[in-house]
Amino acid sequence: QDSSNVLQWFTEDGTIVSVRPSGTEPKIKFYFGVKAPLASVDDYEKVLAELDAKIEGIKQDLKLV
Repeated sequence: QDSSNVLQWFTEDGTIVSVRPSGTEPKIKFYFGVKAPLASVDDYEKVLAELDAKIEGIKQDLKLV
């Protein structure tokens, strides 16, 4: 049986928040997965900025900043 020290939350919009302890330091690491549709390559920078803002919002909600 495989196991790991990871907690994951999946939201309705496809966001994933993963939390695990560091393997080498006494701290907890957070990983965020966000996604959004990209209708055109021309929209890349705009969508990237929106996703960055979404991650920053999650970090603020979790009081990580």
